[in-house]
Amino acid sequence: YLGGITTAVANYIQTKAQRGISAERASIIYALDPVYGAFFANVLLGEKLTEYGMFGAGLITIAAGTNAFLDLGKKNEEESVDDFAK
Repeated sequence: YLGGITTAVANYIQTKAQRGISAERASIIYALDPVYGAFFANVLLGEKLTEYGMFGAGLITIAAGTNAFLDLGKKNEEESVDDFAK
């Protein structure tokens, strides 16, 4: 019951909320999910991250930030659309 209901409700809320944002923004949010999980596990349950865990969370955060702020793939997408149109 608990797993089925909570999963269904979480997926329903996710689907409704995702309609208002772009796919790129959603992918960044989902990529940061392990970082959110570690943060809330620390705050709510008192869990501690190891140095490797902190390093991994830092890498994930840097990768997501780079993707969000630099838009490295934007030129390639525009070029491929232009090539397809020709």
